Amino acid sequence: MIEITSISNNIVKETTKLHIKKYRNEYIIVEGKKAVDGAMEADLKIQHIFSANKDLLKNYENFKTYLTNEKVMEKISTTESPASILAVVKKPKNDIEGFKKFKKIALLDNIKDAGNLGTIIRSASAFNIEGIMLYGECTDEFSPKTIRSAAGNIFKIPIIHCTTEQLQEFKKTHKMIATVVNSPNDIQNFDSTEPFIIMFGSEADGLCSELLTFCNISYTIPMKKNVESLNLAVSAGIVLYEIFKHQ
Repeated sequence: MIEITSISNNIVKETTKLHIKKYRNEYIIVEGKKAVDGAMEADLKIQHIFSANKDLLKNYENFKTYLTNEKVMEKISTTESPASILAVVKKPKNDIEGFKKFKKIALLDNIKDAGNLGTIIRSASAFNIEGIMLYGECTDEFSPKTIRSAAGNIFKIPIIHCTTEQLQEFKKTHKMIATVVNSPNDIQNFDSTEPFIIMFGSEADGLCSELLTFCNISYTIPMKKNVESLNLAVSAGIVLYEIFKHQ
């Protein structure tokens, strides 16, 4: 255990850089005991662990730990109220080839809100989705806000970015399912025994036209006529739950 009390310390400076996306090519910040323990369970390389709580750090004696003060924790944290523990973790690497064996995949198109993405990751993990594909201009899946919103589930489900060409290959083996506002098919009647990719569009624009041309079938969530739409994360949670019920 090494003590760091100055915000000018080089390790503190390097950790603070990870607040910015362009510096997160290899390492990411993970905040809170649940997320740190999740990274350990996923067997990811943990570079540093920081805490102002000496007793808490004793649980991580096999790692490089730093006993800090509140000032340092505030500096390296991405939240107004710092978590009790923060780690710098090597970013997990996932491969498109590994997704080919998955039967239940969720795809998110142009999702911009990190909180929504984290919440969907949490729901996907809860409802037995095997992998998540990100398509188009999506927010960073390893931003601190996404990791926090995923509530410890960020390392439980593989996430990749995919291209149109790669999806064309998956179309040969997977049923492509679109979620839309208006469809004759009610998600409560979901029925598919074959491998599938369930696609969710952005809250503002829905699925792009390119993805809609890929789909074999579309589904919608039935609701009252005077409600315009649901939040994306809420919608995805409902859809994934209905699919889970039918598996």
